[in-house]
Amino acid sequence: MAGLTRDDHDPNVFRVDWASVNAGRNPWKRGMATAVDPFLVAKAIREAMKLCPHRTATGIPLVWNDYSVFMDLDDWSRVKKLEGTLVRDLGGVVEKELARLKAEMVGPLNVRLLRDESGNVRPGTAVLKVDFSSADRLAPPDPSEMTVRVGRPRVAAPADPPTERVPGPMADGSRLKVEWPKGSTSVPSGVRVVLGRPHRASSPGFVPLTGAGTKINKRQLWIEPGGGGVIVGRFSEANPVEVSGRLVQPGGQIAVDRFPVEVTLSNGEMKLTIDRVERD
Repeated sequence: MAGLTRDDHDPNVFRVDWASVNAGRNPWKRGMATAVDPFLVAKAIREAMKLCPHRTATGIPLVWNDYSVFMDLDDWSRVKKLEGTLVRDLGGVVEKELARLKAEMVGPLNVRLLRDESGNVRPGTAVLKVDFSSADRLAPPDPSEMTVRVGRPRVAAPADPPTERVPGPMADGSRLKVEWPKGSTSVPSGVRVVLGRPHRASSPGFVPLTGAGTKINKRQLWIEPGGGGVIVGRFSEANPVEVSGRLVQPGGQIAVDRFPVEVTLSNGEMKLTIDRVERD
């Protein structure tokens, strides 16, 4: 695979050549000087996903969920300045690759970019270690590193995922209450509301998430009560949305019938709580 070479002694370790990763199948680019950026980091992760040889008992391809990238200090420092875009985009890149491979990822995606201070990693290269790790075995993020952790991706969803539940009126006439750190709203039965960062050109049915920063999309998710539960959907171009620890695929939705429901936006940037409010 272009840019990645498996270690002779450890099948879970790859040597990364950034110039070759950048060149891909174009041999003319392989001798060019390459500045490492979030795009190349994401491309290296995608290439590594293709090299996972494991499958489920039913034959579905598996990919590793835990990636540690040991980088030259100068390369690491360059990417560190662009950390915000890496955190914002990497989850979506992995989701698309899972869908293309029709593969499954067991456990949450965890990518750590670490500085090699031993001098063993030459400039323009990196060492990539991969593994399967359950959520409870992942170490807490270290502020001195760059860590991207996204939900719990499972089987990749198709481009137009099927509806998991058909909404209907709640039998007891109850409504839902959505709360976040700086606000709350009530959602009547059978009504779909759109939530996102406050903006001027909002449409009917839009609920502004007061206090939301720029990592929250103007239209990030929608919520609709029905069938005794709630359906939470993510817009196709929106940043990550997790429902009770489950990552919602872009353009997809998840139905939940147990309350309260915790919804996490943009990798922990904001958390919402959805609960049922009984009829007076």
